Amino acid sequence: MTITKRMADFQENETVRMEAFSDGVFAIDITLLTFELKLPVFKEEHTSRSLFFAMLHQWPSYVAFLLSFATIFVIWVNHHRMYSVIRRSDARFMYYNGLLLLLTSLIPFTTNILARYIQTSATELATALSMLVFGATTGTFYLMWNYATQDYYLLKRPAADVRIHSVRNGLILSSSIYSVSALLAAVAPYVSLFIGLLMVVYLSRLKYHREKVV
Repeated sequence: MTITKRMADFQENETVRMEAFSDGVFAIDITLLTFELKLPVFKEEHTSRSLFFAMLHQWPSYVAFLLSFATIFVIWVNHHRMYSVIRRSDARFMYYNGLLLLLTSLIPFTTNILARYIQTSATELATALSMLVFGATTGTFYLMWNYATQDYYLLKRPAADVRIHSVRNGLILSSSIYSVSALLAAVAPYVSLFIGLLMVVYLSRLKYHREKVV
């Protein structure tokens, strides 16, 4: 076995370890989201009707949870798709990946803020914070993808079937829309949240491989 082959095997192993570590962080972040889902508290006896309305009153927690869960899930999906076309990694790429995990780990925090303040006069800031974190996350995805695909640097061979430019443009568009959504939160926070839900759908449809012609 040549030195070059050994180095390639080592780098591929490092990539597998990094993806496995990232999966663990994503799983923990999603688990932390559930802590915001609390049971209604009653000071006196309650009925099914009172329980129903008490749960209905907690709708901000459900909205924040669903939006954040869907966003983290689609982050994980895109992370997996990205790594399916990446053959190896280096120090810079690992730091980009670390930044992605850092930003994703902030989502439970912004979810907590959104759930608590969505019905208050601080709705605008709470919504803007969530959109900013989502936008920064997709921006980091762009940095990772742009670095990995530059001159096919980290891609598997052959790389002709990888949709380099369409994914790159999709990530730029996503980051831009999240940024606009964060600004929009100052005047229309609920519209901003709706845009966040639409972005989950858009990001879930990003394809990293070209369709194979049968």
